[in-house]
Amino acid sequence: MAQAQYSFAERCGLWGLAVVGLLVVNGAFFYGVFHPEILRSALENPIALAFIIEALLLVVALAYLLTKWGVISLGWSWFVLLSLLGSLAFALPVAVLHGAERPS
Repeated sequence: MAQAQYSFAERCGLWGLAVVGLLVVNGAFFYGVFHPEILRSALENPIALAFIIEALLLVVALAYLLTKWGVISLGWSWFVLLSLLGSLAFALPVAVLHGAERPS
């Protein structure tokens, strides 16, 4: 299956999303990690814990489906690793743009 082509504007938008996912979303996560009372409070909250579990399940499901559908050229394990390191908002654009053809 041929890789998708993305226009310059689409590529900029996807890289912008990746930067926001890495710095903003991941920054909020690390803020919570380095403040144990905030992390403890989130893990003790059943609603927050449900969202955390759902996010982890969706990362695995997306990794499988995006690989199966040929949307990403990275392996599913790379997608999961990128998601855990930098958030789903980081992993999705990076994985989609990895190996994507540039417009001629």
